[in-house]
Amino acid sequence: MSENRQINVPSADMVSKAIALFLVLTAILSAGASLLVIEMGFKRHYVAIMMWTPGISALLAYKFLKLDIASFGWAWGRPKWQILSFVTPIIYGLVAYGIIWGFGFGGVLDPKFVEEAGYHLGLVGWSPTATVAMGVLIFGAVGMIWHMATSLGEEIGWRGLLTPLLLRKTSFPVASLVTGLVWAAWHMPLIYFTKYNAGPVDLHVQFANFALMTVGISFIMTYYRIKSGNLWTATVLHAAHNAYILSILQPMTVQYEETWRYANEFGFILPLVIASFGLYFWYRAHREGLTKAG
Repeated sequence: MSENRQINVPSADMVSKAIALFLVLTAILSAGASLLVIEMGFKRHYVAIMMWTPGISALLAYKFLKLDIASFGWAWGRPKWQILSFVTPIIYGLVAYGIIWGFGFGGVLDPKFVEEAGYHLGLVGWSPTATVAMGVLIFGAVGMIWHMATSLGEEIGWRGLLTPLLLRKTSFPVASLVTGLVWAAWHMPLIYFTKYNAGPVDLHVQFANFALMTVGISFIMTYYRIKSGNLWTATVLHAAHNAYILSILQPMTVQYEETWRYANEFGFILPLVIASFGLYFWYRAHREGLTKAG
């Protein structure tokens, strides 16, 4: 059970209404936001607007239905779960990129990363090793602040509203699978119509890899959501994933001709590693009696 002993959610007769209204509002708001990103370009401020559409939709849905948003899980809870959520994506990221680098699917330490880190941080005259160390420290720490702010917008919707409500009607694996697939589908316009991909080739394969990743992460987040009783574990995990994988490990990787097939969120190695982590957390949930509906 969670640290709060249970996830406080609306009554059973309101669950389906809340889920349906949330999904409709998310589709409407996200359509507008995705068009903005497509037309104006994949710029961080426009992306931030889109990332807040699930959260705004969740808040509006509960406002319309006169439900208490306290059920989203705002209390910080025990730091243990936030620490584990922070460390988890760093671990699966290092495993995935260790495989990519170790097997030569991509090179280690792209000179462009060193150059850009030195330029942005003013590290003139620093050695490559010192520049990388400072870059990882600063990009990771400062990046977490930005990514926490944007990830919260998504996670109010995905793990604040959707996952707990699905857990009332379905089992742990079904709730995790559905949330992960909805999460992947929400990204679809960005993957197909912006530069948020590995290039305009085999986009269906790239999307399939991405969907496998979101489902795997969803299993991990569902476990932490139940155990902690709050949405902050998902927010921290989401932010750490974006900060350390998208902003550090991937830019550090030297891109060969076929690296795109293996690296990043659109190659197959990171999604497979995350999926294996997801299976482990499903196993843990089963062992702890957390996988039944309701």
